[in-house]
Amino acid sequence: MVSSEQQEDPSGSARAFSTADTADSRSAGIAEAKAAVARLKSQIPQAGDGWKITVLEAIADWPLANETINGERFDYLIGGEAFNWRLLAGRLLEECGSSIPEEVLTDWLSDPVLFGGLDEPEFMRAVGVDKFRAHLSYFYGVTVEQSLLVSVEDEIIHWRVASGRQLNDRSLEAAYERLYGSTRDQLWEVFKLESGVGSAREGWRHRDEHSLGTEDAFTYWLFKLRLERSDPAKIASDTRKGLARLELMRQNDIRRIQLRKSDELRQRTRQNRDRKN
Repeated sequence: MVSSEQQEDPSGSARAFSTADTADSRSAGIAEAKAAVARLKSQIPQAGDGWKITVLEAIADWPLANETINGERFDYLIGGEAFNWRLLAGRLLEECGSSIPEEVLTDWLSDPVLFGGLDEPEFMRAVGVDKFRAHLSYFYGVTVEQSLLVSVEDEIIHWRVASGRQLNDRSLEAAYERLYGSTRDQLWEVFKLESGVGSAREGWRHRDEHSLGTEDAFTYWLFKLRLERSDPAKIASDTRKGLARLELMRQNDIRRIQLRKSDELRQRTRQNRDRKN
C-alpha cells in the first residue's frame, strides 16, 4: 500500500484539476485527494461487478495534476492537456488495497482500448467531461502516437529487407526523422528547452530526464509538432496508421492472455487428475 507525504505541483490547465500555486491550494488539493481515496476504500468492497465505474468516479473527484510519493513523481496530466487515467487508477487501487485480483487489474489497466472497456457515454459520465476530453488528448497524443512510431519503424525494417539491405539498429531513429524531421536526440534537446526539463545529474541522465511522465510529455510534444507540420490529409492518414497498429498490438495481447489462461486451465486439470490418481 502506498503511504507517504503527497506533494502537489499543479502544472495543468484542465478545469478538472487544481491549478492554483499557493500553499493553501496545495493543502486543499491534498486534503481532497485523501478524501477521494477514503471514499474509494469504503465503496470498492461493495461495488461488485461495477468496481470499474467506482474507480472512475473516484478519478472524477481527484484534484491533483501530479504528485510525488516516496520520491517518485506521478504525472497524471501531461502538458496541461492529456490525462493518463490508467496511471491514476493504478495508484488509487494500490492505495485502497482492493481485493480485486492482480491479474484482472493488470489486464484492465494495460488494455489500450479507448474507454477502458466501457461505452463512451458511460465512461464520460463516470470521469466527467473535462477529464474525458483530457483522456482523448492522451489517447491520440501519446498512445496512438507511440503506435504510429512503431508502425513507421516496421515499415522501414520491411523496406530494408525487401530491398536486400542490411538490417541495423537505426530503424527507430529513421522513424523519428521521417515523422518529425530530426533525430530523437535533436528533438529531445529542443523539447527540454521548450518544456523546462532540467539537465540531468552526471551519470543520472536516464533516471533524471527519462521518467514515465517526461517520456509521455515528450511523445505528446512530438504529436503536437507533427500536427503543426502536416496537412490535414497526412494527419488523418497517420492517425489511421497508428490506430491500426494499436489494434494489432491489442489483438496480439488478447491472444497472449487467452493462451496464458488456456495453459493455466490445462495445468489445473492435470493437477486435479494427478491428485485423483
